[in-house]
Amino acid sequence: SSFQSQVASRSSSFGDMESMASMTPMTAAWMPKEMMSEDSEVLMAVSRLAARVLFEPTPKTSAGVAAMVEVLKPKLHQLFGSQSSSALSAFLLIWDEQFQLAAMAGVVVEKLPGFQDEVPRVCYLVIDPRLHGQGFGSMLVRQCEDWAKARGHRAIWLFVFRHKERLCQWYSKMGYQTVTHLTITVPVSGQGEMEGTVQMLGREVTLKRKPL
Repeated sequence: SSFQSQVASRSSSFGDMESMASMTPMTAAWMPKEMMSEDSEVLMAVSRLAARVLFEPTPKTSAGVAAMVEVLKPKLHQLFGSQSSSALSAFLLIWDEQFQLAAMAGVVVEKLPGFQDEVPRVCYLVIDPRLHGQGFGSMLVRQCEDWAKARGHRAIWLFVFRHKERLCQWYSKMGYQTVTHLTITVPVSGQGEMEGTVQMLGREVTLKRKPL
């Protein structure tokens, strides 16, 4: 596919070891920023997986997914693909044997609400629902932790939706401790007659922190 050839041609310029890692199915690979350019298939694949899975209630139709992609794609490009982005960030992908995007996670260094210092935060952690329970989530989180630690950070942070109790417990088992609860604005897919629209709504999240 053109997605596969795009990955192969871009990753080959980063040396043989990196090229091999980038091309190995079910292995996590960091994406060079130019792979996440505005018109890249990688950015579209990332945006579609996030649109389908990340925010509840999830869109039920292709129009609903497309509307969510329109909202998420510029944000993802700004954080992880823009060469001019001031944010220190990195994006990690796992794809399957068919070169369908299987799982992903980002890490971005930014100021969190109510905090002075810029700190690393895990974000856009998404696993394709057909691949849950195979350890991809913990693999991605650990690699984000290693990325932050290698850059001298002593802790890493993340938001988790408060209503996702099992996910909160999973992060606790991974060593993440609750710091506070707050409300953030997120895109929410319209339901029923509103399918195909996206509203920006407040959602309660738990801010968690793990010492590194």
